[in-house]
Amino acid sequence: MIEIHTTNYRNPIYCTVCGTQTTDAKGSVVKCPHLVYLGMDGGVEFSIYDDVQEPEDDDEWIQYDSQLKEFRKTLDDKHLCVHVDIPAPSGETYCIIYNLIVGLDTKNQEKKECPYWTVWGPTLEKYGVTEEGV
Repeated sequence: MIEIHTTNYRNPIYCTVCGTQTTDAKGSVVKCPHLVYLGMDGGVEFSIYDDVQEPEDDDEWIQYDSQLKEFRKTLDDKHLCVHVDIPAPSGETYCIIYNLIVGLDTKNQEKKECPYWTVWGPTLEKYGVTEEGV
């Protein structure tokens, strides 16, 4: 899984594949076909996985970290995880995971320019993901 860390928590996060505004940085979540998981230390907002559990109050961080470790083991580099860290005094964190290839028919797909590549492209290229490969 490709991981990107940011403290830019006041701006919306968009899906790098289809451009859907996944979260508005105020708590709303909009699902798209590429969204796999959106969770935070306080709970899971969205997940396509049945085995992701809501954390109990006493061990939120332990379960959150444990879930991320499991994702790191099981998800390949066709998945992008955006970690958003909110500085003190909040100190909260959340992550959004996308499947970069779901729904793509690579044999018959027309070459379409991604309007968001100018924003995400340079970061993704550092991890070996190219516009042609997405």
